[in-house]
Amino acid sequence: MRKRARAGFILSVWIVSACPVGAQTQAAPLPTPSPIVVPTLPPSDPTTQALIRAAAGIITDAILRSRLEAANTTRGTVSYFRRFDMQVQTGANSYRTVRLHPGTVINPRGATPGSGAQVAISGRGAPDGSLDADTITVLH
Repeated sequence: MRKRARAGFILSVWIVSACPVGAQTQAAPLPTPSPIVVPTLPPSDPTTQALIRAAAGIITDAILRSRLEAANTTRGTVSYFRRFDMQVQTGANSYRTVRLHPGTVINPRGATPGSGAQVAISGRGAPDGSLDADTITVLH
C-alpha cells in the first residue's frame, strides 16, 4: 500500500512540476470567415429573359384555366331539388347552390336529378358562388 501511495505522490509532483503555475495555454486561432454564396438572378441576356417570360405565361394561363373550370363546374350529391333550384353537396359540410333555367339540358334525356342522385354540372359561376347550370348529367 505504501508503494502505491509513494508512486501516486511522485506522479503528482512530476505533473505539477511539468506544468509551471502561471503558464497559460494558447487558444486556437479563430477560423477566417468564408463568404456566403448568395443566389443570383438569371443572366440578363434577352434569350434567357424571353424563355423565363414564356414559362411564366404558360404557368399563369394554366392556373387561370383551372380556376375558371372550378368556378364553372361542380360534382356531387343532390341534397335539394325543386323546379329551378338545386343544392349539391360537394364534400363534407360543403354545399353549392345551382340555378336551372329554361333550356338547361339534363342528361340522360328524361332523367330527373332527385335527392341523393350523383350529378356533374357545368355552367357559369355567379359572383355569389352559385352556379347557373347549362348541363346536368345524372351519374347514378
